[in-house]
Amino acid sequence: MDISSYFVINIPLFTISIVMVFLAFRNLRVRKKESIFFLVFTLIVLILSVVVFMEKYSQAKGLPEVGTVFTSLGYILRPILLYIFVLLTNMEFKRGRGFYLLVTIPLLVNLLVYLIPVIFMKVEPLAKLIFYYQMNDDGVSASFMRGTFLNFISHAICFFYLGVSVYVSTVRFHGKHRRDGMVIIMCVVLVLATVAAEMITTRNDLLNIVCEICAMVNYIFIMTINSSRDPLTNLYDRRTYLEDLSRYQDIVNGVIMIDMNELKFVNDNYGHQTGDEALISLAKVFESSIDQSIMCAYRVSGDEFTILMFQGKIEQLDEVATKIREKMREGQYTAAIGTCFIDKKSNETTFQEALRKAEELMYIDKNKYYDTTGRARR
Repeated sequence: MDISSYFVINIPLFTISIVMVFLAFRNLRVRKKESIFFLVFTLIVLILSVVVFMEKYSQAKGLPEVGTVFTSLGYILRPILLYIFVLLTNMEFKRGRGFYLLVTIPLLVNLLVYLIPVIFMKVEPLAKLIFYYQMNDDGVSASFMRGTFLNFISHAICFFYLGVSVYVSTVRFHGKHRRDGMVIIMCVVLVLATVAAEMITTRNDLLNIVCEICAMVNYIFIMTINSSRDPLTNLYDRRTYLEDLSRYQDIVNGVIMIDMNELKFVNDNYGHQTGDEALISLAKVFESSIDQSIMCAYRVSGDEFTILMFQGKIEQLDEVATKIREKMREGQYTAAIGTCFIDKKSNETTFQEALRKAEELMYIDKNKYYDTTGRARR
């Protein structure tokens, strides 16, 4: 086994990595955060491929100490790879400190566990506590040997991260996005099966290529989702709104229609750039107010927005409308709001009727605004 065999074995991995790097750099300016994550992910995959090669090389050449170092490094890198995979598969999901604390602590535990074979390489019985290399009868090669159950710590942490990814994906793609989320779920299942296969067979060369393929699929998936967003406000655009009405009308049970007040006045007196800033400001209010697991916000035209709720409750719909009103009071700009809940059980209101009712309430709210302020509506 020599260096040339490393390149031959990893031709598929290099091919996919080149495509990944090209895609990431192509979208670096537009989607900087995602692109950087994918570049880091690809770098770790390539480093891990070198680690795997060195493990096999040390076994073939009978270098147990070298093998111990690279095997420990491999055990440390695999959970890191899947940690980044969790972040990649759910870039749009809102995360708090608790989430990052939850997913970071296992990495520290994993690091401490797999440093033991390296630090105590010459100390019995600690040298064989996690794993060790044993010279074969031929006196030339060495074999990898598992120690206690602690050898499976890395695999357990990998399963944990994949479980987190499934959970987050399920929450994020609840309702409307349920079918779309199957792309991520399928990727996670493939990686999960790969980790299990490596654990059972003691192979260590499967995770690289599978993770890179799934990462590329996920990257293309993210780019596809992003292409359905309005470039100014980053809300879903009118085309996506119409598609969702056609595809998911059966599970829509709440509508919020919103129309900005006095956009024409802002454009005429302060310029269209200020008008754009006003729309962006309101869009941030909508995005931060909705429950993204069951709601989506759309910019359907210039200053008109719609929020659809999928399999939610009337209390959730009212709560979002209240949040939006409260946040707008704290800002510079306001909008008229109309809401309508569709009770699927009683089936008293059809979807089209709900749209009309929400629109009527929105215009009532708009008229009330102009009557209260005494400003002329144009």
